[in-house]
Amino acid sequence: MSTINFANREINFKIVYYGPGLSGKTTNLKWIYSKIPEGRKGEMVSLATEDERTLFFDFLPLDLGEVKGFKTRFHLYTVPGQVFYNASRKLILRGVDGIVFVADSAPNRLRANAESMRNMRENLAEYGLKVEDIPVVLQVNKRDLPDALPVEMVQAVVDPEGRFPVFEAVATEGKGVFETLKEVSRQVLARVGST
Repeated sequence: MSTINFANREINFKIVYYGPGLSGKTTNLKWIYSKIPEGRKGEMVSLATEDERTLFFDFLPLDLGEVKGFKTRFHLYTVPGQVFYNASRKLILRGVDGIVFVADSAPNRLRANAESMRNMRENLAEYGLKVEDIPVVLQVNKRDLPDALPVEMVQAVVDPEGRFPVFEAVATEGKGVFETLKEVSRQVLARVGST
């Protein structure tokens, strides 16, 4: 749920990168962070324990403009990939405005993609939300793998209803990274603009 800072005339939005372990969530955030000009971003924070890592930072987008006279600030988060860190995953989803689901194109990761989507749906339900209630964008990452599954196969497992916009990506090279972020941001702003 977006928050308004009246003193700074900013609306703050929370976008969470969700998906199975090693799918490219952290790589997405690191790429985005490296390309945003210094004065437009906050510090990247990594909350790390022995086995899990959560990254987050905030930024003022250059090209998304204002909403009703307020600047927009986006806070980007990753969740730990491993499902056994479910308490952290659930906590990070609290107050979410938009989700980028990062799916792995590797054939041996199809089940992990499906399990992570199921887990995301369950965690949203804990807050009384369904995926239909918030903007979700599907990023099919690691398209450079020689044995990458067809996008349609990944989508059929993760989003069988074809509800989410789909973007192909190679996050290590930045391909599809900003396109995905722009789409989820656009959807989040459109939702706010319509209220």
